[in-house]
Amino acid sequence: MTTASTPVTPAEFRRLAAEAGLSHDRCSSLAIGVSGGTDSMALANLLAEWAGGRRGSITALTVDHRLRQESTSEAATVSRWIQDMGMQHEILVWHHGNITRGIQAAARAARFRLMGAWCMRVGVANLLLAHHLEDQAETFLMRLAAGSGIAGLGCMRVRAPMATVELVRPLLGIPKSRLRATLARSGGNFVEDPSNQDLRYTRTRLRRLLLHPASDLPKPATLARATRTFRRLDALAERATAARLRDSMQVSPLGFVTIDLGPFTALPDLLALRCIAAVMQAVAGRDYPPRTRSLRRVLERIHNQELCTSTLGGTVLSVTARRLAFTREVRAVSNPARLRSPKLLWDNRFQIETDFPADDLIVGALGTQDLRKLPVPLPGPAVRRDHLATLPAFRDLDGLVAVPHLNWWRDNRLRTRIRVVFEPRSGLLAAVSSLPGNRDGTGRNTGCRGHA
Repeated sequence: MTTASTPVTPAEFRRLAAEAGLSHDRCSSLAIGVSGGTDSMALANLLAEWAGGRRGSITALTVDHRLRQESTSEAATVSRWIQDMGMQHEILVWHHGNITRGIQAAARAARFRLMGAWCMRVGVANLLLAHHLEDQAETFLMRLAAGSGIAGLGCMRVRAPMATVELVRPLLGIPKSRLRATLARSGGNFVEDPSNQDLRYTRTRLRRLLLHPASDLPKPATLARATRTFRRLDALAERATAARLRDSMQVSPLGFVTIDLGPFTALPDLLALRCIAAVMQAVAGRDYPPRTRSLRRVLERIHNQELCTSTLGGTVLSVTARRLAFTREVRAVSNPARLRSPKLLWDNRFQIETDFPADDLIVGALGTQDLRKLPVPLPGPAVRRDHLATLPAFRDLDGLVAVPHLNWWRDNRLRTRIRVVFEPRSGLLAAVSSLPGNRDGTGRNTGCRGHA
C-alpha cells in the first residue's frame, strides 16, 4: 500500500518515465535541473538509477543565482554530489544587478532562460524538472487568484514545449513527502534554500496553508484533479476555435497572423480570449501569453469596434474594419546573436540552420534603416512595414549579408545554405495553418513552418 511516506520505487519511476515519454536510448538528449533541494536531488537519484550505465550521458544543470552569499559554494557542492552519482554537471551563473522587487519571479525566469539556452546550444531536447503534486496545487491557487483563463488553470503539464527545450515533469503527481522519503532511502544529500520559508512570498504562504491540518483549502490531490479538467477543457476550446477560424485565420511565414473580423467577433468570449492569447504568444515568441485581464481589455476594444493599433506582450495588434493583424513589436525583438552553431532559435520564433561554419555571421532584426535601403520589391500592403523591420537579417563586419524572407542575398551562393523557418509553438496556429486552403497575408499558400 502506498502512503504519504512511501519512497518512489525504481519500478514506479520506470513507469513514470515511460508515461512522460522518456527512453533509455535517448539519454544523451536529457538534462535535469538540480537546485540541490530535496525534490531535485530525489529526481536526480531516481534518474541516475533509471539510466543505469547510460547515466554518464545525462547532464545536470544548476543555476547559481548569486542572490545569497552561499549560492556559489552551494552550487559547487551540488556539482560534486551529482558527479558522484555518475552524471555530468554544469553550473550556469545568473549575472544581474540589484533586484529589489519580484525576486522569485525574476529568478525563475532566469533559470528557464539559462537552462533553455544551454539545452538549445548543445542539442538537448528534454529538460527534466522535479515539480510535484503540491507545486501543482500552489500554481493552481496562484493562477486562480490572478484571474487566469482555462489555459492558465490547466497549470503545469508533464510535457511542455518551450521555445528552446521541452520541459518534462515526471513527478507531477507525486507528493513532496514521498520525494523526501525517496531521498532518505538513498541516503542522498540536499541543501535548503531559506527563501523557501520566507513568508513574504505568496507561494510560501500558500504552501503553509495547503499543508496546515486545519486548513479549509481543498487537498493538493483535489486541486491537481481540477487542473486536469481545465486541460481537457482547454483542448476542446482549441479544437473548437480552430474549426471556426479555419477559413479566416492566416499564418504567414513572415511571422505574423491575420484574422478576418467577422468570424472572430462571432466567437463566444471564451474562445475569442483563447484565440488572442495563443496568437499573441506565438507571434511574440513567448513561453506564456499576456494576462487574462489584459486580454479582456483588448477583446472589449474589438467588440466596441475601436479601430486602433496597440501593443501587448511583445505584439502589435492592429484592428481595422475588416480584420485583426498581429505583428511583432519592434522594441521587443531579441538582441542580435552570433551563429556559433549550425542551429539557432532566434527571437524564440525563427529556427535558423546553416550547413557551413557561420560564426562570423550575426543574426538580428533587419531594422528600418536597412529595410529602406534594400533594392528588392517588398510585400504588399497586407504586411506592416514596421513588422518587416523585425525579420531576421544576417550581417558580418561588412554589413548586411542576407534577408532570406525578402529574398535578398549579397552572395547568391548562400541561398541554399541558410534556412530560416517561422516555428510558432502554438497548437492553435498549427491546427489552423495545416488545414487545406490556408493562405498567408502575402497571397502565397503556406503552413506554420514558413520557409524563407
